[in-house]
Amino acid sequence: MMWEKRSMNQESERRHTQWEGLFVSQHAWDSDNHSESDPQPMLSADEKQAIWDMLIVALDHQCTVFIQSWEDCHFKFHRCTIRELNDTRCIVTYEDPFGEWQLAVKTITSIHMLA
Repeated sequence: MMWEKRSMNQESERRHTQWEGLFVSQHAWDSDNHSESDPQPMLSADEKQAIWDMLIVALDHQCTVFIQSWEDCHFKFHRCTIRELNDTRCIVTYEDPFGEWQLAVKTITSIHMLA
């Protein structure tokens, strides 16, 4: 809602307009349109290669890793152990206390070894 207050200064005969309200751009209302408002992290080729290399090392050492992934317009966090890497399908199989899961490598934004 927006209101306009107008006043006349008789000495200078100028009109002063003062606006009170809140302006919200249209894209804030378009929650279904993810193409404009999706802040998906963009990784360089070097960063993607570093993630892949870290996955290989974590698989070899069977140590606990902390993975951050981008899914459904949100960051998701996984504390797990890497069980398998499928380089043809670009899928990592990991295990956490709730079972075994698969994750597309392209959704991984960072990985840290906790060992």
